[in-house]
Amino acid sequence: MSGPDLVVLGLGPAGRATAHRAASAGMTVLAFDPAPDRRWRRTFGLWADELPGWLPPGVVAARSFPEVVAGARFRLGREYAVLDVDRLQDALTLGGVEVRSAAADRDAALRDHPGAFVVDARGPAPSADPRVPRQTAAGVLVAAGAHDELWMDWRPAPGVGEDEAASFLYAVRVTADSVLLEETCLAGAPALTVDELESRLRRRLAVRGVSAGEVYERVDFPLLTDGPRRGHRWCGVGVRGTSLHPATGYSVAASLAFADDASAAFAAGRGPVTASGVAAHRLRSAALRALLGMSAREQRAFFEVFFGLPDRHVRAFLSARSGPAATAAAMTAAFAAAPWDLRRRLSGAISPATRPRPRR
Repeated sequence: MSGPDLVVLGLGPAGRATAHRAASAGMTVLAFDPAPDRRWRRTFGLWADELPGWLPPGVVAARSFPEVVAGARFRLGREYAVLDVDRLQDALTLGGVEVRSAAADRDAALRDHPGAFVVDARGPAPSADPRVPRQTAAGVLVAAGAHDELWMDWRPAPGVGEDEAASFLYAVRVTADSVLLEETCLAGAPALTVDELESRLRRRLAVRGVSAGEVYERVDFPLLTDGPRRGHRWCGVGVRGTSLHPATGYSVAASLAFADDASAAFAAGRGPVTASGVAAHRLRSAALRALLGMSAREQRAFFEVFFGLPDRHVRAFLSARSGPAATAAAMTAAFAAAPWDLRRRLSGAISPATRPRPRR
């Protein structure tokens, strides 16, 4: 009996989508996960225009047009979708996939299945290193209409000084009758703790007279990992690859798209992660470094500049699927529009990242 065409390590959203689409395309797929039936509990949001056409409509739990407040108020004019995580997981069926309830090592998978391509979707390796940039958040559910819907509200929470570490409020509809209010540290090294973010959120709600129960969601994950993202006969996905956007923390839309890219690449006899994709990810990582170097005031000033850019630049930068040219153009436009005192923060990160690397 011949071995599998594809080995998938990890059956979170990225790995499960990759296994699902590859099996649907007729590939022989072997997947490893210590708890393959474990239910997902995270909130997954993405721009509605990034939804793949093969997902059934029922996976979308709510749609809205949230705005951004960063000094000025910005209407993005773009529909946002929050997914029903249970329906999403159920839609990514694994019929035809051989699933083994076990952890697996990438090197062992390459050794044991020499004819297969390996996709490493195991998520981040555990790390307590405070130098690793992370995104953190604490969220509660309130009734729809109890709070306006804002994709980002950069106004400081009550009691937070202008120069204290910045956080923003993410307030989006997650069902027809509920809104998730989540105080979020976009990126920090070290990041604000989830407990501190919950305290800030409670103070925001108290000022507005909004009551909320227990914390619905706690978020804490790394935005970057060290090490290569692809190699001979293997590639990473999510935080181990290029589909997690290091400057925003978004990954679901890119991971779902990666599943189709991977199937097409395998059919063509090549790996799914291209040099162009790695170059664009390097630019987005540079943007993360720029954010980490900004004070709270500078971050708020930057987002007022960023969301005032032409729509094509905002869309290009927010997508983890934009190529290096579009990503660099968006970053350059932000630099050109920024005030002089902010440009010095951006120049150190943008210049090395946009400089061509020598050929070897």
